[in-house]
Amino acid sequence: MLAPMRVLLFALAACGGDIVNPPVDSGEPVDQGLAIDNLDPAEGPEAGGTLVRVTGQSFTTGSSVAVGGTSCASTTFLSSTEMLCVTPPGTGEVQLTVDDPAGQATAAFTYLPEVVDTAPEDTGDPPAVIDGCLLLEPTSLAMEAYDYTEDLSASVTVLGRTDGDGEGPGIDGQVGHGDAGTDPDSWIWETVYYASSDGNADVYTDSFYMEDVGQSEFSFRFRVDYGEWTTCTTSSGTYGSIEVSPADIEIDVDYCHVQWPCSTTAAAGTESEPIYAWIYQYGVTQGEGQGEGVTMYVGVGKAGTDPETDASWAWYPMDYNVDTDGLSQGDLANDEYMGNFLAPAAAGTYDYAVRASADYELSFTVCDLGGDACNYGGSGDGYDDPGICTVE
Repeated sequence: MLAPMRVLLFALAACGGDIVNPPVDSGEPVDQGLAIDNLDPAEGPEAGGTLVRVTGQSFTTGSSVAVGGTSCASTTFLSSTEMLCVTPPGTGEVQLTVDDPAGQATAAFTYLPEVVDTAPEDTGDPPAVIDGCLLLEPTSLAMEAYDYTEDLSASVTVLGRTDGDGEGPGIDGQVGHGDAGTDPDSWIWETVYYASSDGNADVYTDSFYMEDVGQSEFSFRFRVDYGEWTTCTTSSGTYGSIEVSPADIEIDVDYCHVQWPCSTTAAAGTESEPIYAWIYQYGVTQGEGQGEGVTMYVGVGKAGTDPETDASWAWYPMDYNVDTDGLSQGDLANDEYMGNFLAPAAAGTYDYAVRASADYELSFTVCDLGGDACNYGGSGDGYDDPGICTVE
């Protein structure tokens, strides 16, 4: 069946870039045009890698973000009032720009130069060392994606530096997180700041933003006088753990459709031939591999009925198959899924379609063929052109 699918690549260019159903949050203010209200933070290191929360209005899934004229290392659309950008490398004060088909908005972002090592010259005294580094409670978290953790803390002890009140001199701290079981050197690390003193130790506190669903680990690390980093563990010698579940946010599917076949025939009570469908979700399906949070089902029901409400429809899970190009050769904008349905037991004519979710099955969009000639339109023009299954 793959050969006929390739013939339709040009007919389906729309599913590689045209956003059909952008998410719209309920209760938002009246659209007053594209604008940036705030950047948090509005500065970061020249090496890049700073996660910036961009708040404003009239953002869409088609909005792109650049810093100093260079596209963000990654961009995440959260809603019409909020986006995330991981900064590319840069220098000095530049403009963070949100470009959208409706216009452009800018705000100032400042790249901070690296701190020059000003550690004192060797005086012959033994170098200061970290004598203790402890990850404090909470050390186990459960949270939803697209949110900040609760405040996390760690204590660090450097004899002669952290005794008494106030921050010990020469100490740098960071908080980091990464996939469970990976080397902390590969984690994402952010600067943390002194919070309080506790006996002969200093306590540092911070939180960080999480968007990847699954099991992660976290910790703090410290160094003194620009020496080697020491990574903290709990009292039992482990790193902290985070279980991130899908956020309870419904996200409309940008585009999907039944790609092949236009019609099919099956014996009563037997499995259909493979049904193929494509889905495009901005920021999710582009590139290699299966898009996170995406699931698809193929269904069959009585002819002329509504698959969203009619109880005669039965749904069967589809499997991720391959990546397919959209508007540009090699962009791998779409994910292709493949699955079979069980033909009804009674002979006759039935409809079949696909339903897709991009929010871990909180909501679904029904995808059809999209035109009498097959393979045009899809979910972009509503559900009005199902596949036809003849059961013999």
